[in-house]
Amino acid sequence: MKNLVEICNHCGRDVSFCSGLFINRVPDLNDIQTRVINNLNYPEGDFVCRECDSKSSDEYVVLNKHD
Repeated sequence: MKNLVEICNHCGRDVSFCSGLFINRVPDLNDIQTRVINNLNYPEGDFVCRECDSKSSDEYVVLNKHD
C-alpha cells in the first residue's frame, strides 16, 4: 500500500493528525498525473483541506481535458 502524502493538494497545508485540519480533510482519489493536468499547486498531496473544499470550483483554475 502506498504511503499517503498528508497535505492539501490545493494549498499545501498539513492535514495530518493533530494539524487542526485532519477531521474534515477529503481524500483525493485522482492519481498524480490527473492532478497535474488539473493544474493543482501540490499534486503530490492526497487530500483537500476543509477550507479549499468549501471553495467553489470557479475559484480554481482547472484544465478541461476535452478542449
